[in-house]
Amino acid sequence: MARVDGFGPQQLPSALVLTIDNLGEASALERGEQPAPTRHDPSVTRALPWLLDELDRHGLKATFFVEAINCELYPEAVAGIAARGHEVGHHGWSHEQWTELSRQEEADVLTRGLRAFETLGLSVRGFRPPGGELTASSPELLRERAFTWCSPAGGDVRIEDGLAYVPFDWELVDAYHLMGSFAPLRASRGDPETPVPPPELAERLIEHIGAGGLRTLILHPFLMLDDAWAAGTARVLEAVGGLARSGEAWVVPGNVFADWQLGRS
Repeated sequence: MARVDGFGPQQLPSALVLTIDNLGEASALERGEQPAPTRHDPSVTRALPWLLDELDRHGLKATFFVEAINCELYPEAVAGIAARGHEVGHHGWSHEQWTELSRQEEADVLTRGLRAFETLGLSVRGFRPPGGELTASSPELLRERAFTWCSPAGGDVRIEDGLAYVPFDWELVDAYHLMGSFAPLRASRGDPETPVPPPELAERLIEHIGAGGLRTLILHPFLMLDDAWAAGTARVLEAVGGLARSGEAWVVPGNVFADWQLGRS
């Protein structure tokens, strides 16, 4: 990416790409922790409506990376996300471990997901690989299917052959800090294995998003079922809204940032 003196049309000193990952029981089904869909997962019936209202309250728009199986399990919820003005992105079919897929499996999951989103009238252009890592085949497969941007873990903000990369850092992922299953990753990165208490995490995220430059924030609805983290999320979103209103940061969903990025190339 070319040198950046400021972000967005107003050349603001920092940018925050606001994203939401996962929906419903998709990942539980993929891991075999749940034998069949419930079609009334509380992350959809309770957390999602609350989150959408909080985003509206602060005038924020986000990218929701949704597993495409939710187009079958929760079509009204997925369509409702888009109807509220948010971007819907592709997050696999049922949160497959992306790096374990063969090239053909990866191609099939991408195509199957796009067709599912199309049944709801949604043209999906953004992709985040479940688990955060792309494969060697991913860039070509994404370009072949008319994706314009992707959001893997790590790396630089860049454009390669017309595909915009808007990466994230685990430091700005709520699940990374809150979930015991991330203990090995935390240890490998030199962070304490013990999960961070929700109030402390809220303070940490607020500090990081105000640090300037480009940041990509990832929040998970299912974690908001915990009252303590719902309160933490509310505080984080209030801070994000404040940054946007004050002009300290350009706060946008991923497609808006990617389009700006592509327009500068």
